[in-house]
Amino acid sequence: MDNLFHPSFGSRPDRIVGRDDAIEQFIEGIKREPGHRDRATLILGQRGTGKTALLLQLADEAKARGFVAARVTSGEDMLEEIIESIQLAGSEYISKKQTKIKGFSAGALGFSLGLTFSEEVRENYGFRTKLTLLCDRLAENGKGVILLVDEVQPNSDVMRTLSSTYQHLAGEGKNIAIVMAGLPHAVSDVLNDRVLTFLNRARKLHLSPLSLSDIIAYYSDAFRRGNRLITEDQIKRLTEATRGFPYLLQLIGYYVMELSAKGEALTDEGIESAIYAAQAELEADVFQPTLHELSRKDIDVLTTIARQGDGAVLVKDVLEDSQLTNSYFQQYRARLLASGVIASPRNGELVITVPYLAEYLRGTNK
Repeated sequence: MDNLFHPSFGSRPDRIVGRDDAIEQFIEGIKREPGHRDRATLILGQRGTGKTALLLQLADEAKARGFVAARVTSGEDMLEEIIESIQLAGSEYISKKQTKIKGFSAGALGFSLGLTFSEEVRENYGFRTKLTLLCDRLAENGKGVILLVDEVQPNSDVMRTLSSTYQHLAGEGKNIAIVMAGLPHAVSDVLNDRVLTFLNRARKLHLSPLSLSDIIAYYSDAFRRGNRLITEDQIKRLTEATRGFPYLLQLIGYYVMELSAKGEALTDEGIESAIYAAQAELEADVFQPTLHELSRKDIDVLTTIARQGDGAVLVKDVLEDSQLTNSYFQQYRARLLASGVIASPRNGELVITVPYLAEYLRGTNK
């Protein structure tokens, strides 16, 4: 493959950069005994922070440790897709012969052949029973089950069914684990659902910006493997332009590879062109979807924060500029914090978390 970088949403990057601690934490969690709280993980991050890529990596880590993975996107057909995924992925570990188990045929235990359900189970039983049978059958063959759910959506009956089923099976000691990933406000709403409050005890991974030193190391290796001649100063310039944002890491790297030739030295003009092209894509891919989920007043307050400058700004300056009362402003501050668009690094300070969004808002809301 000529280009090592894959900036499309949902695609698998060449390598997962800067998430070693999160991956190791996950591995330690699934090593715990069935039912342990660390077997449930919630990944929170804005668009472009690498949630889907991390899910793919965690699926591979789990499979290497004896789990059958079902990776789905949250939606109305999610439960059926989970059952089908486990049957397909786990079938290779199950004997196709209809053997006797403790005096009963496999069919009597709910299966006809392999992981194919008997007609009675298929027609008369629901998600919880089917998942229980799959967990038990795979456990007999030394395998666990891991559920990986991307783009978590709140206020969903299927999400409630999935979560309550997991809670019951984990409580029964089934060899099962779950990872859910979503936007901060969506995961927050899920946690506030009265049916799903047990998920508050799950391990939470907040995807923060990547270390610039990790990006420098990755860029140096990737461009070497791509046979691009690039200086240390140019790599430093590219790295700084990412602002630690995984999606920008991929976008900028992609355009560097596309705008250069193998074996030729990169020019500074080419470096700047790659950065400009990557930044331009943020508007459609990240800024517009992010702002679409906010109210007009949310955006007005966010724009006021952006007007104070880049980096952390003082709440008192925002209040003075917006001319809002503190109590009224706090409502929108709470909404923007829940959405993950802003953070509060210290008391009395706010910062916009999405890279280049402040500049964008200042340019389009003059």
